[in-house]
Amino acid sequence: MQRVAYREVASHFIGRIPPVRWKHEALTPVVAVDTGSEYRRAVDGCRNPITASAAMTCHAPRLTGLTVSAARSRARTAGCWLRFDGAAVQMPMIQTIRGQSAAPGRRATLVTLAVNPLCGGAINPGPPAGEPIIKSGPPELITGLFIEGGVYLERSAPNCKVIVGKSSAGTITITNSVGTVIANNTALSAGQLLYLPVSPGVYTVSGVFSGGNKVGPIKVNVDADQIVRQDLVLDVP
Repeated sequence: MQRVAYREVASHFIGRIPPVRWKHEALTPVVAVDTGSEYRRAVDGCRNPITASAAMTCHAPRLTGLTVSAARSRARTAGCWLRFDGAAVQMPMIQTIRGQSAAPGRRATLVTLAVNPLCGGAINPGPPAGEPIIKSGPPELITGLFIEGGVYLERSAPNCKVIVGKSSAGTITITNSVGTVIANNTALSAGQLLYLPVSPGVYTVSGVFSGGNKVGPIKVNVDADQIVRQDLVLDVP
């Protein structure tokens, strides 16, 4: 009596061996080999062969949004094979899943998972890159308080370039080119930005974080038919 083992198939042969299944007839193992677009099954010398599709069909669990490690554990419980696509799996406890080939609850023999890349950077990623950000529209000044820097941290996201920090709580003061205060210590909570309709001109923006740290002043130019975003940033080591 021989054992029949079924193996998880991954793009780089990353996998596992589920519990062994025993049959009362002499069977050779069912072997699944990843060939990119498909995998082939080899069964040799079986009077009653058990194909991989019949033996390993499972109800696909919800794996999108989980880490690679968590997805593997959930798939193992459901009895599903996994194949990884997208970014190479380097840190499975950090990298996340952005999509899966089989919808949750659907029967499948193989679930392909799209893996997000690693995005290394400071724990405080700061505001969007490329400020001032200028768009067309009625003249408006958008600003907030951001901390940028800190210890190095690995994250995982579909696009590392769009990782943006959360704005901090504090107050912002804005004056126009002749010194008139148009926003006087306007209070902002964490995650909030200040949206201020203005006339075309040059404005001075300064702020104070809730912890007492001051930032600015900076000059921001708003032309006619422009929406300008320029945040206040506190750099930390």
